Amino acid sequence: MSHTQDGSELLTGPGAGGLLRSAVGNSGGVLHSWQLDHVDHRPGRSTKALYRTQVSWPELDGPQAPAREELFGASAHIGEREKNLYVAEQTLVMTDGDINVRVWRYPHDPWLPMLPQVCYPDIVGRTLHDLGVSLSPDPSEPIAIDVVSYRPGRRAVLRASQGDAAVYLKVMQPHRSGEIVERHQRLLSAGVPVPEVIAHHQGLVVLAELPGRPLARAVIDEGVDSCRAEDLVALLDRLPASMYGLSLRPPWTDSVEFYAGIVASAVPALGPRLDALVREIREGLAAIEQRIDMRPHDVVHGDFYEAQVFVQDGRVVGLLDIDTVGPGRRADDLACLLAHLSVLADYGNAGRIDRGMQQRVEDAIRTWHETFQERVDPVELALRSAGVVLSLATGPHRQQEAAWEAATEAIVRVAEEWVAAARHAERQRIDRAAAAQSATPAPGQPAAQQAGPAAGAQHAAQSHPTQGPTGVRQAPAQGVHVPSGPGIAPPSGSSAVHQSAPPQRSAPSQSAPHQSAQHPSAQHVSAPQHSAQQHSAPAHHSAPAQQSAPPQQSAPAQQSAPPQQSAAPQYVAPPQQHGAPDRSAPPQQFAAPVQQSAPTQPVPPQAAPQQSAPPTDRPSEPVDQHPEDDSPTQERRISSIPPC
Repeated sequence: MSHTQDGSELLTGPGAGGLLRSAVGNSGGVLHSWQLDHVDHRPGRSTKALYRTQVSWPELDGPQAPAREELFGASAHIGEREKNLYVAEQTLVMTDGDINVRVWRYPHDPWLPMLPQVCYPDIVGRTLHDLGVSLSPDPSEPIAIDVVSYRPGRRAVLRASQGDAAVYLKVMQPHRSGEIVERHQRLLSAGVPVPEVIAHHQGLVVLAELPGRPLARAVIDEGVDSCRAEDLVALLDRLPASMYGLSLRPPWTDSVEFYAGIVASAVPALGPRLDALVREIREGLAAIEQRIDMRPHDVVHGDFYEAQVFVQDGRVVGLLDIDTVGPGRRADDLACLLAHLSVLADYGNAGRIDRGMQQRVEDAIRTWHETFQERVDPVELALRSAGVVLSLATGPHRQQEAAWEAATEAIVRVAEEWVAAARHAERQRIDRAAAAQSATPAPGQPAAQQAGPAAGAQHAAQSHPTQGPTGVRQAPAQGVHVPSGPGIAPPSGSSAVHQSAPPQRSAPSQSAPHQSAQHPSAQHVSAPQHSAQQHSAPAHHSAPAQQSAPPQQSAPAQQSAPPQQSAAPQYVAPPQQHGAPDRSAPPQQFAAPVQQSAPTQPVPPQAAPQQSAPPTDRPSEPVDQHPEDDSPTQERRISSIPPC
């Protein structure tokens, strides 16, 4: 199916101007200029786009009123009914029989009916009052609004502040808010430091502000001192076993073909390199599955990276965006964080962060990577990091960054370096196994005649997990290099064949908790080396926050691993429990062939100034498992959203 058929060429090419003129003109306005701001392309299915425009409204503002900046959205679907459409009367719909194009004026997103109720400062106060939320003792004090993020048709996050008090307003499709509220409540009950739910309504959740600041800012300023790697792992281990009954959280690597296809459609010259990346990730993970149990034995966050974690005084004190919590593999969460950090470090070569910031991020990558690969298989960790980085390569084109082609190539190079790191880790694993085997005495050979008995014992300890005091299998303290370029050759030789993992996941009963892995011995690992691209410098990001987590945290439940397993620790699933109750969507509403997109009132000018996010703040979204829309996509940056 061509790009024209899924609407991408229509919504990103010159023809988009005609669509916007029709929408604005039918509403009594005049379109003076427009610029593509964001593209969310699902090849063969649909396209969403956002545009910055200059529009005047003579009937509302008078014939001499100057044009003002407006944000317009457009979506194109291939001959299928749009699902979960809640507000159709504020949109203009055009069709040629195969493609339906819908245009709307922000904030009147037809999938997010509560967005207009929280986007205007003079309306949000009434909305909060109706929900029983009071920010300031003085109700006459103005409420300021910051748009933190906006993903057309899916969700938006805004910060409302009045005086010294602030709350976060999470807007979503109405049929999903009940489950989000329940997830927060369950995690809070388990002691996970997520934001408290203050109030909620269909399609809107009001969240308390967390203490501290995002790790995304702290790691740039403080590097490895921003928090301990062990505390990051412990935070994930605190996710309760009860969440294991939720929907399976598929790994990012399950969608590498999808992301590679998006990147290749934007930069065709990268096609061969993307094909090689996908092939190596797929083949590498298939080889790992022959030697370790790859079932989803952990409760995972699902999108764990530095913007989701809040820290204060070197401690982890908060966790955001728990919509994706569910069963999965711990390696995916840890790989997600390493992948985002490695892309952030690459910005130092491009001048987006200064050299000191880059060095601090690289130091954090080295130290945290050492600890993480004690917890999970090093080869799996590197391959899954490569898969997450590949998902981030869709960002520059989607966000219409300056020099986006070069920026895309730089991110692809980071993914290649993680694959090279996986080759290096595999070679180390093979060498350790061979050394351990050579140190094993032949039948009947006296132990005193063994060559290098001490060395043999050391190699054996490195090659096989050991039993901890509570029976938890501990991985050896063996370092694997952080990506350092494509010069690492593929490993020679082949690894021994072990048992394949059973096809289904299981959820045995919990065992006693264990302490998080100790920090490994210091080992120098070279930091990623990347090419320079043009980016703007990051600014401070304001986001929700919450209470501090207790210092000591327990790991997920375990049972002994099957025989013939690798050096990676094996984590067995917590008990299976019922997930959140099913909440079906209300009856769907579909637009008439043509409907007007009329502004209800002028956009209020007194919104608080925007604050741009750190470079890796919310650049991607994992696979969405809701059946009405199961393909992965990504969050948009909000630096250009005009104030509501």
